[in-house]
Amino acid sequence: MRYSWSIPVLLVLAALAGYAAGARPLQAQPQATPILLGEVVLFSFQDGDSRECRIEEVRGDFARCGDPAERKGSAIGRSALREPPEQWVNVGVVEWVTKARQPR
Repeated sequence: MRYSWSIPVLLVLAALAGYAAGARPLQAQPQATPILLGEVVLFSFQDGDSRECRIEEVRGDFARCGDPAERKGSAIGRSALREPPEQWVNVGVVEWVTKARQPR
């Protein structure tokens, strides 16, 4: 006696087992940026423009710049109106990054 229902059932079970054992989706590894917080760097862009920056924060491909000449210190007595706007650089469009030498 033949079991005509066994072949479709086995095919469905094999398909379910293949789906369940399938490969996990790939996730991109976060790439470490070559710059660290507090470093003073010179960003050079493709149009020939360049900009000096003290790295204050890094989020993904963007780095928040501070004025490298500005001394760090207490914000007491500083007016909120004199605070410069936040400036972010897209590191993905930078052609060159030159790090300033740190004094020893």
